[in-house]
Amino acid sequence: MKKVMLCLAKKKAKREIRYTTEEDLPAILQMALEEGWISDLTEFQTFIELNPFSCFVYVEDGKVIGSIMTFQHSQSAWIGNFVVSRGRRGRGIGRELLTRAINCLEEKKKKQIFLNAACGAEGLYEKFGFKKVMPVNRWRGKAAKPVEKGMSFRRNIPDIFNFLKVDTSLWKDERFSLITQLSLTRCICSHYEPSGFLMYGKVGPVVIVGPWELENGDEKTAEKLFTSGLSELESRNEVLLDVPSVNKKAERILSKHNFEVVSSTLFMCRGRLPKINFDGIFSFATMGSMG
Repeated sequence: MKKVMLCLAKKKAKREIRYTTEEDLPAILQMALEEGWISDLTEFQTFIELNPFSCFVYVEDGKVIGSIMTFQHSQSAWIGNFVVSRGRRGRGIGRELLTRAINCLEEKKKKQIFLNAACGAEGLYEKFGFKKVMPVNRWRGKAAKPVEKGMSFRRNIPDIFNFLKVDTSLWKDERFSLITQLSLTRCICSHYEPSGFLMYGKVGPVVIVGPWELENGDEKTAEKLFTSGLSELESRNEVLLDVPSVNKKAERILSKHNFEVVSSTLFMCRGRLPKINFDGIFSFATMGSMG
């Protein structure tokens, strides 16, 4: 009997939740790709570089089998890159990771926690106090037609403070780290009267558009930003962007340019939802659900 007990003790898996390190990223990317996500190592590196003590992995016998990352702003935070390895689900691993992330953000006094939930998974988040806000539609299409001559749009100008002003007025929060990081890694089209900008960059095999924001929500200017940015791309480029469903102007622009909805998620909030101006938010940042 003692030999049996010793054998069982040896087989008991060693499990822990710890901070994410750069060495963990290939395993996380593999899990993400198995889910069909559009991700790359650069995205994950950004999370752990800017939020080193609020990104976690679940490790079993030295193998990473779960991940959750957070991105913090001044008042709020986002949860993203939340995944558990196939074959290891149904054991409460996701709950443990989500609990750890929420506790971490609460300790940092974040007033709101946002995430984009896969449809059908909202029940888990509701148990943790998240509430549905609206669907977010993923649109897919090809690069835009060439921009007309004489258009006075600046390109690749990292006017971070102007972008930050627009973003803050829409989201009701200062998201300096996010806007700064994206302005360094993505191409930019900007417009100053009215104020607005659009960022786009390649992630994996596709081009991601976002954030795409306009302070006064002017539809014509928003469309010019869209066509100006995408006209720089080769016509074979596949383009994806995540659009709040309440922004019907974005829907009209994208439909006009032959984009179509290919999937949806649910934008959810834990805490009191601020008066976000979705009328001026044409596309989320689309980077690990950072908004």
